Amino acid sequence: MSIKPDTFHILTLGCAKNLVDSSTMSQLLNQQGYKQLESANKANFIIVNTCGFIHDARTESITELTRLAARKKPGQFLIAAGCLSQRQQRELLNEVDGIDGLMGTRNLADILYVANQLKSVPKLSPLTQLPPYPALVHANNAHASVVQGGSSYLKIADGCRRSCAFCAIPLIKGPLVSRQPAEVIADALELQAHGVKEINLIAQDVTDYGRDSQPGTDLASLLKQLLPQIQDIPWVRLLYTFPGFQRGPLMELMAGENNLLPYLDIPLQHASPAVLKSMSRPSDIAWVEDTLMSMRERIPGLVVRTTMIVGFPTETDTAFQQLMDFVARMEFDHLGVFPFSPENGTPAEPLGDPIPQAEKEARQAELMRLQAKISLRKNQGLIGRQLDMLVEGTAPEQGVIVGRTWRDAPEIDGLVIARGSADVGEMVPVRVTGALEHDLYAEALG
Repeated sequence: MSIKPDTFHILTLGCAKNLVDSSTMSQLLNQQGYKQLESANKANFIIVNTCGFIHDARTESITELTRLAARKKPGQFLIAAGCLSQRQQRELLNEVDGIDGLMGTRNLADILYVANQLKSVPKLSPLTQLPPYPALVHANNAHASVVQGGSSYLKIADGCRRSCAFCAIPLIKGPLVSRQPAEVIADALELQAHGVKEINLIAQDVTDYGRDSQPGTDLASLLKQLLPQIQDIPWVRLLYTFPGFQRGPLMELMAGENNLLPYLDIPLQHASPAVLKSMSRPSDIAWVEDTLMSMRERIPGLVVRTTMIVGFPTETDTAFQQLMDFVARMEFDHLGVFPFSPENGTPAEPLGDPIPQAEKEARQAELMRLQAKISLRKNQGLIGRQLDMLVEGTAPEQGVIVGRTWRDAPEIDGLVIARGSADVGEMVPVRVTGALEHDLYAEALG
């Protein structure tokens, strides 16, 4: 099987932000005459956009790189890109034999340098391109977006200025760098022209957007400019908000703008003030409860999603019970729970990892059992309602379509399984006929 010159294949691991980064690298390579292939078999360059956020993600990245390195043919180059490369370049080169090029996260245009250099001077392998950029560099000549069927992700900023004790993102990405409003709007207009039905605005913290820019540049001002120009896109969703944001402007926009979804993704991480303080997170639980109550009153039908960490080194039995009581009281629509994973170089490293893994997993399971009851009750309350569904998959021979309502974000929330027919990317009305803990059954209408 001959290798096709000047071709590439990208394998993306990790979060939606990595999907956008892979799309940007693809665009930059295409502009230089490289052609993307769906399979790695004949690709000249195999690029793995790694994730290095937590232990399981690092393990997956190393496993995939090792697998691809073992299958590499003469004329193929394996490039490790992304978060794990940025954070642990030496360890990665030592652990995986066969990596030809390595680049980080700070400037995606480095993919051109790495590919061109390897092609011109193969003996440079392994080539490491990790210059000490002071901050992230956004690729102005490529869209910071990716389309998946009728849905899309659009990055408005990257990096993070927070100092959460458990998190390695600032070490990997560097400080917050917001994109200019004109760049974001241009990408959104391109997505609208493409016919997408959903834009998910993403960043490490969308509510921090513009804090590194000139006064008056913030999330609310961006949305006020953006939303009127993309009225053909019925769903605009914000992924991820930080506790303590200015709730007034966002609340009014969610209540007043038809295409800004009443969906609040606010990763709280815990409910014990003592644990939150040791996490270097906002610890004002009264603010959280008041904010959610105010937003639920102002925005009927508001969907709230959060994530929690269990087994943080300072989490006592009492603190965990506080978390359980809080989740029972707040009745979130969606909840993700993750066992604490110690990260080298983070502020939490000196705390160690005193809670056994088995205890972490037991707490995770207990919290998820509680949430499952809440989610099931909320989903059962939707039976009989008519909702719009964005189709993401079809099984015509079975007369079934699969997708999501606006209440569910892509990849992290539930699905709808409906009887009917439609094409991927279509938005169709459905009537909910049944409910599970996370998913719904429905009948397509019309």
